[in-house]
Amino acid sequence: MKKISFDTKNGYLLLDNIIIAPLKEYEFTKTAEENDIKIENNQTNTYMHNLSTCGSLNEFEFGINFTFENYFMTSVWLSWDGGNTKKYGYNITENQLIADKNNLARLLSEVFGKNPDEIKKSFSSFNFPWGNISASASPQSAMASIGMSWKRVD
Repeated sequence: MKKISFDTKNGYLLLDNIIIAPLKEYEFTKTAEENDIKIENNQTNTYMHNLSTCGSLNEFEFGINFTFENYFMTSVWLSWDGGNTKKYGYNITENQLIADKNNLARLLSEVFGKNPDEIKKSFSSFNFPWGNISASASPQSAMASIGMSWKRVD
């Protein structure tokens, strides 16, 4: 399984020290192919595309979903299928889901060496000049995840 890391100075997500996000869709698929990163293609015939793979950050394993709009990467979601989510599935309570989100926020605090800049019940956000990385809980999807998004530059 590929190792996830972040370059928070420049806003990059890396897999095994290879910059994988944010890249244009063509650069992303080329980089993945050249570095033996297996990608699942969930493209439709629309301007939105989702490509996915998996990776690990410390002892946490994630499904990683890359969202492209008009061939530009707009966000990355690292879905965690561990903790209470793994134990209870769709029977998870909101409090159990929030506990999973808090575990992910602690993981990010450890990785970044700082506390979140914003903490709400359903998310904890680490803000950077280029965008943000957040730990969140979604009762609708019964999932805790880490999201990475970039400010639009037009």
